[in-house]
Amino acid sequence: MAYRKNHEFRSQQELLTNSAQDTTRLANMRYQGGVTSYLEVLDSDTRYFDAQIGLAQAELNERLAMVQLYNALGGGWQQP
Repeated sequence: MAYRKNHEFRSQQELLTNSAQDTTRLANMRYQGGVTSYLEVLDSDTRYFDAQIGLAQAELNERLAMVQLYNALGGGWQQP
C-alpha cells in the first residue's frame, strides 16, 4: 500500500515538475520579448527548482517503500 501511494505521488510530482519547467520556459520567452520583468523569470525558476527537489524526494520515498516491501516479503541481503 505504501509503495502504491508513493508511486502515485511521484507521478503527480513529475507532472508538477514538467509544468514548472514549461512555466520557466514561457517566462524566459516573455522576458526576452520585453513583456514582463526579470522578477517573473526568477520566480518561475525558483518554483521549478522546488519542484525538482520535491520530485527527487518523491523518487527516494518510492524506492524506500519498494525496499520495505521486499523486506516484508522475506527478501533481503544475506550477511556472509
